[in-house]
Amino acid sequence: MKITLVILAQFWILFGWTQNKQTLFSYEEYIEIVKNQHPISFQANLKAEAGEAKLLKTKGQFDPKINGSLTQKYFDGKNYYSYLNTGLKIPTWFGISAQAGYNQTQGNYFNPELRTPDAGLWYAGLTVNLGQNLIIDQRRAELKQAKIYFNSSQIEQRLMLNQLIFDASIAYWDWYKSYNKVIVYQNATNNAKLRFENVKSSAFLGDKPFIDTLKALIQVQNRQLKLEQATLELINKKEYLETFIWQDGFIPLEMDSSLVPNIFTKTTASKPINFNLNLIDSLVNNHPKMQYYQNDIAITKIDYRLKKDKLKPTIQVKYNALNQPQNQAVFGDYSTENYNWGAKVVYPIFTRKERGDIRLTEIKVKEKESGLTNIKANIKYKIITTFNTWQSTSNQVEIYQQTVQNYGMLFESELTLFNTGESSLFLVNFREQAY
Repeated sequence: MKITLVILAQFWILFGWTQNKQTLFSYEEYIEIVKNQHPISFQANLKAEAGEAKLLKTKGQFDPKINGSLTQKYFDGKNYYSYLNTGLKIPTWFGISAQAGYNQTQGNYFNPELRTPDAGLWYAGLTVNLGQNLIIDQRRAELKQAKIYFNSSQIEQRLMLNQLIFDASIAYWDWYKSYNKVIVYQNATNNAKLRFENVKSSAFLGDKPFIDTLKALIQVQNRQLKLEQATLELINKKEYLETFIWQDGFIPLEMDSSLVPNIFTKTTASKPINFNLNLIDSLVNNHPKMQYYQNDIAITKIDYRLKKDKLKPTIQVKYNALNQPQNQAVFGDYSTENYNWGAKVVYPIFTRKERGDIRLTEIKVKEKESGLTNIKANIKYKIITTFNTWQSTSNQVEIYQQTVQNYGMLFESELTLFNTGESSLFLVNFREQAY
C-alpha cells in the first residue's frame, strides 16, 4: 500500500506541475473557431449568397425597360427619313405587359405605314397572352424556382456546416482520447519504474529473487514501448486536428504546444438522454437533407407545369391607344377611334415535342420522389440507431466505471499481497494490466 501511495504522489507531482503550464482547449472553443474560420464555412456562406444573387437576377426579368432608337438617312442634301422611337415596357406577374412610347417620322422618303403627324404620335397599351403563358410562363417559372433555390442554398449551407462540424468533432475527440491514453501510459510507466526500483532494492536486501528485477525491467520496457506508440498517435491526431484550425478561411494555424483537452472524469461521461420515439417523423421531415431534396422535387414540378402549358396554343393580343399631342398636351385630344392592334396564333399540329418533354419531366419527378423515399428511410434508420447507440454506450460507460473500480480493488489487494511476500510480480502486473 505504501508503494501505491508513493506512485500516486509522484504521479500527481509530475502532472500537477505540468498542468500549471498548460492551457485548456475546450471542445466549445475549438468548434467556434471551426464554424467561423474554416474555408468550408466560408464556402457555405457563399452558397447562401449565390442563392440570393440568383433570386435577384430572376426578379430582374420583371424590371421595367426603357428603349429608344433613332435612324436617319441624309443623301445629296436631302433628308430621306428620320425614325424616332422611344418607349417603356413593364412586364407583370400575370402575363400581361404594359407598354407606352412615342414615335415620330420625318423626311421625304419613308414607309407610309410609319407616317406620323409632324408632332409625333404617343401610344399606350397592353399585350396579353390568352392561351399559352397565361397561367405560367418562363419568367414566372424561373422566379418560383429561384425562390426555392434560395431556400435550398440556405439548406445546403446547413448541410455543409453540419458535415464540417461532424468531421471536426471526430478529430477533436480522437485527439482527446489519444491525450488521455498517453496519460494512462505515463502513469503506468511511472508505476512500473517505481516498482522496478522497489523490487531491485528488495532483491539486494534478500527479500526478493533477482529474477523479479528482470521481470520488472521487462515490464518497464513494455510500458515505455506502449507510451511511445501512444505518444506517436497523439502527435498524429494533433496534426490532423490542426487541419480544421484556420484564420479567415485562408491562413492555416498551428496549435500551441501548451494546448490540451479535458482530462477524462466521471462527470465527462455520456449520460442517457430522454428521446421520444414519436418525434422520429418530425425529425426526419425537418432534416435539412430531406428539405433539400423536397425543394429539388418542387423545382422539377414547376418545370413540369411549364411543359404542360406548352400544349396550349400561343394566342397573343396586342392593343395600343394612339394620340397626337396637341399644344404640348399628350392626351389633350384623345379619341378611342385612334388605335392599333394585332393578334397572333401559333399551334403545333402533332405536339410531339411538347408531349415528349412532359413525359420526360414526369419520369424525372417520379425518379426523384422514389429517391426521396429511400433517403427518408435512411435518415430514419440513422436517427434510431444513433439513439440506440447513445443509450447503450451510456450504459456501457456506467458498467465500465464500476468494472474499473473493481479491477482497481483487485490490483491494490494483489499489490498488498506482493508487499507482504504472498504474491508474485507476474500477478501484480497481470492485475495492473487489466486495471
